[in-house]
Amino acid sequence: MRWVPCAAAVGLLAVASAPAAIAEEKPAVEFLDHAQILSTSDEEAIKSQAQSMHLPDSVHEVLYATYPNSGEEFSRTLFHDLEREHPQFISGSGLQKNVLVIAVGFEPNSMAVHCGTEVCQDIKIYDEGRVDGILDQMRSALADDDYTIGMILATRAAADTTVRRQYTQDMPTWSVFIAATMVLVVLGAVGLITYLFIRRARVRKRFDYIKGARDGAEELIKRTEARIDALHSPLAGDYLKVQWRSLVNQYTDARPTLKALEDIQDYSLHAASIKEAYKALKQINTAAAQIDSLENFCAGDTAVRAGEVQWLLGDAQAALSRQPDNASLREMTQRVSKLSQDLSRDDFDFAFARLLEDYHPLVGALPERLYPQRDRKTPPLLGTPEWRPGMGTHYMPYRFAGFWVANNNVSSQLPDPYRF
Repeated sequence: MRWVPCAAAVGLLAVASAPAAIAEEKPAVEFLDHAQILSTSDEEAIKSQAQSMHLPDSVHEVLYATYPNSGEEFSRTLFHDLEREHPQFISGSGLQKNVLVIAVGFEPNSMAVHCGTEVCQDIKIYDEGRVDGILDQMRSALADDDYTIGMILATRAAADTTVRRQYTQDMPTWSVFIAATMVLVVLGAVGLITYLFIRRARVRKRFDYIKGARDGAEELIKRTEARIDALHSPLAGDYLKVQWRSLVNQYTDARPTLKALEDIQDYSLHAASIKEAYKALKQINTAAAQIDSLENFCAGDTAVRAGEVQWLLGDAQAALSRQPDNASLREMTQRVSKLSQDLSRDDFDFAFARLLEDYHPLVGALPERLYPQRDRKTPPLLGTPEWRPGMGTHYMPYRFAGFWVANNNVSSQLPDPYRF
């Protein structure tokens, strides 16, 4: 899966570069995990590593941000969110001068490093190959879904000003070639040691999760199935039950692995089995939480309803922004806005479902060139962080639709609500 780098944001004023000093005080570390890919232990590991690195004194705060949707331009998505929701990181048209940002986005897969003026100078972000060098350090880890490792390696690369991408140039002298090779060998060894250390920590984290979740999994499955059956809502129809049953089947397939893991002594020798079991348990627990949210939605929880309506409105507005003269899309945004003013109505879930059904063909009718590019080859299903009520039962959102619109041979094999 390809990860797309985004240019670093630098300060507006160019000042003479000064040597970076080793930080005497630990920088603050913040997380904006909109994509919900980091657990509490992930964040603790990243924070611990970031505060132990030799970052410049100018780095007062390191921000790690994740987004389920990168948008047309990931940097614009990031800064739009910071300006609207987290203005403490913003100064004028850029970042605060002492902030370093490592960001990961999905739909499409994207990554970026950004910094304020002082930090940019001290980590030499202006130098040739520096931005690409930092992002290259995290690329392979992200491709393996090792987000914790990727963010740590990117931070380490930002702290080490010798890390940069080497571009093809005139043939260097042998002395330069040998020196460069030695540097790469040393950096490679350090990177490998760091990777293995963090990988072991990740396997241990997954193993601990399995131990904590497996005993209650059977009961959780029974309770969740009963709650789905008890929901009398168009949002909890047959398609939702099919998605839930698929997750239960994956858990059933992983049950022998879960049983075998009960007696192991050295978890580091069973990384593949642990990954399989972790995925099955994680999806079940994520789906159960999503069903809980759907149940609250149907029961009249206005906060949950408001969140879902605003998400739908944002998706429709994104589609409308690509075709402003589309009267049907404009009417749809008006209908969604009107529904958002009546969150307590008795038939709210039915009204919401009708909106989704009417919105679905509008998304599919847009010209192919207007869809965001997508790398993923599976739709957002129950149990994945991107899933929301109605996905796969009534509609496919605009921000997720691009791949399937452009690949009819794939979409034709999907359930009706995912087709165009």
